Amino acid sequence: MSSRDPQTCRRALREIGEIAAVAGLEDSQMTDQEALQSIAAIAEWVIEEAPGARADCGDVVRRLERMTAGVDFEALGDRAAQALFGAVLGMLEGTGGRD
Repeated sequence: MSSRDPQTCRRALREIGEIAAVAGLEDSQMTDQEALQSIAAIAEWVIEEAPGARADCGDVVRRLERMTAGVDFEALGDRAAQALFGAVLGMLEGTGGRD
């Protein structure tokens, strides 16, 4: 993805949605912690590396970044990971993945 690509943020959100969908599958090999780490990394990348993309869907990315900033995913217990992942999913579903 290029930071000049007007579709960057939408692609990032699509990827976040795919990660969330895979992690939400009953027999998924991806843990909530792994999904959260991936989602947080994508949101952080958009915030830091693609400032021009933020105009496309920046509100969603900023909220994702705030929800995951400073979280030690390795130390996150199962219950806390499930709660945070549920909050992330709820936020994504509430926005339809867009601003």
